[in-house]
Amino acid sequence: MVWILIIWGSTSYFNSYTNHGDAVEVPNLLNNNVNDVSQLIGEKPLKYEVLDSIYNPDLVEGTVIYQNPMPTDSSGLKVKSDRVIQIRVSKRSRLVYVPVVVSKSNRFAEAVLMSKGLRTKVRYVPSNEDQGSVIAQKFEGKNIMTGQQVPINSVIELTVGKRTVGKMIGIPDLSGLTINEAEQRFVGSSSLRLYSVCSGCETKSDSLNARVIRQTPVASDSSKIPEGSTITIFASPNADTQ
Repeated sequence: MVWILIIWGSTSYFNSYTNHGDAVEVPNLLNNNVNDVSQLIGEKPLKYEVLDSIYNPDLVEGTVIYQNPMPTDSSGLKVKSDRVIQIRVSKRSRLVYVPVVVSKSNRFAEAVLMSKGLRTKVRYVPSNEDQGSVIAQKFEGKNIMTGQQVPINSVIELTVGKRTVGKMIGIPDLSGLTINEAEQRFVGSSSLRLYSVCSGCETKSDSLNARVIRQTPVASDSSKIPEGSTITIFASPNADTQ
């Protein structure tokens, strides 16, 4: 009698612990949106978890494209209560690395960016040195950094130099100005561009205090240069401000 009671008790315990005889039908979640999964499961004693998202631009974002275990109506299998259904869903965007195309020709740059699934928007500025070449590349108004990632199909803005004809511009005298003051002279103007060199600047404070000691081309009352040219300034943090 004791052995019978032990065997009966053990069997009852294990049947209860393993939900023996418990069978729950698995609903079909495939091709439905992840936001509707809870409603599809309803009051069934089941749970679900999203394993990951897979890029598929042809599907609405969040579409269930995989589930495990498979639906009962196609597999004929049932599961125990509290079983977790694992699903994978679709997404319509993914990040891609942006190639740095500064100094490359406009056509080459556009071809490289297009091969990465990116679109381009070209803005031309007057330039006699960089005609037809990319001077800058931006995403949402900010310069692209090496190794930067953006969503696929994003628009990259390319600033491309274009030769100007005929128009000559007077050369501004930038001597004695700080680098920041010199740059302010060019804000909002596309006629000339500025390039600064400060070999003695080691800290941020040095760069802020450095003043222009010479420039090329040199400014004079009669000197003029073609529109789109670059003025190079040489600054020093030890320049005499008197």
